[in-house]
Amino acid sequence: MSLQSSLSTEIDLLDDSDEEKEAKKDLLLACVLVGEYLSERKARPTFYVRERIEWEKQIQDLSVEGPEAFQKMYRMEYSTFMKLCDIRGPKILVNDEMSRRRTGKDDITVEIMLHFLLRWLSGGSYLDIRLSADISTARFYFCIYKCMDAILESEDLAYKFPSSVKEVDEAAQGFESLSTQAAIKGCVACLDGYLLQIKVPSSGETGNVKAYL
Repeated sequence: MSLQSSLSTEIDLLDDSDEEKEAKKDLLLACVLVGEYLSERKARPTFYVRERIEWEKQIQDLSVEGPEAFQKMYRMEYSTFMKLCDIRGPKILVNDEMSRRRTGKDDITVEIMLHFLLRWLSGGSYLDIRLSADISTARFYFCIYKCMDAILESEDLAYKFPSSVKEVDEAAQGFESLSTQAAIKGCVACLDGYLLQIKVPSSGETGNVKAYL
């Protein structure tokens, strides 16, 4: 006999009116249902709270490796990275209070979110990046898209193409000065590539080609 049936039988034996007995049975049923719900809730697996990556330790480890370690990993200097954090940090920040209520820990910082984005844009796999930072796949992509949206919406980080004759000349001179032996001429902007017209060397000049390669 179940606990509910046993208590229901004892209520029937009480010297109460039928209405009082029905009211007590309803209350008993409500208590039993609440008890079963709480028991089931305790038995359910709770969500896994992962440890956050320690950003300061990450920077210390990279500095030990050498001055170029940060640049190789994130494709930018540390000072540039911190400037990016300052420019877009307020837009990327999330609600710390909501994170503490849910996980009992502080939320992911701006530096760590940009760490995800830059490593991912550099060709890293989300499988490796999210595991090294101990976050879920859903959380990883949440950080990625939040950072990308924040950067794309920034006027300070937007591409600025030359709009006057003077600016066009300055941009062309800049590309020319940076190219080997001023080989790039007439280029005023470059997003993903540059088509450079060259003169095919003659058979007598091929010996000199290797020197340029």
